[in-house]
Amino acid sequence: MTIVVEKIQKTPIEEQKVEIVERKGIGHPDSLADGMAEKISIALCHEYLKRFDTILHHNTDKLELVGGEVDVHFGGGEILKPIYILLSGRATNRCGDEEIPVHDIAFEAAKKHIHGVLPNLGEDDAIWESKIGHGSSELM
Repeated sequence: MTIVVEKIQKTPIEEQKVEIVERKGIGHPDSLADGMAEKISIALCHEYLKRFDTILHHNTDKLELVGGEVDVHFGGGEILKPIYILLSGRATNRCGDEEIPVHDIAFEAAKKHIHGVLPNLGEDDAIWESKIGHGSSELM
C-alpha cells in the first residue's frame, strides 16, 4: 500500500474572507430525521437512567424519512400521499428480567419532535414503523 501526502493549493478556510456553507432548514427531511434521532436517544437515556441509574447501550441515529406527495396551493395544500418514517438502529430492550418498551419510547419521542416542527401534520399524514433491534450482547 502506498500512502500519498499532497499539499492543497488553496487558501486555508480560516484565512479566507468568505466561507460558503449549505444550511438545511428545520423542515428539511435531513433536519427532521436528525432531530427525531436525537430526541429518541435522549428519551432512551432518560428511561435507562430512571430505571437503572446508568445509560445502556443504544445507537438510534439510523432513521429513514421518505417524502410523500403534496398538492400545494397559496395558503395551504393537501397531502395526497403520506410520508413514511422508519425508525431503526439498536437499543437495549431488556436488562435482567426487566423489559424496556424501546419502540413506544422511540415513537413518542419522534412524534413529539416532528409535531413540534410540523404542527399541522395530521395523524394520517405519516406512516410510522420501528425496526429498532436489540443491542449486541457484547455491549450490554
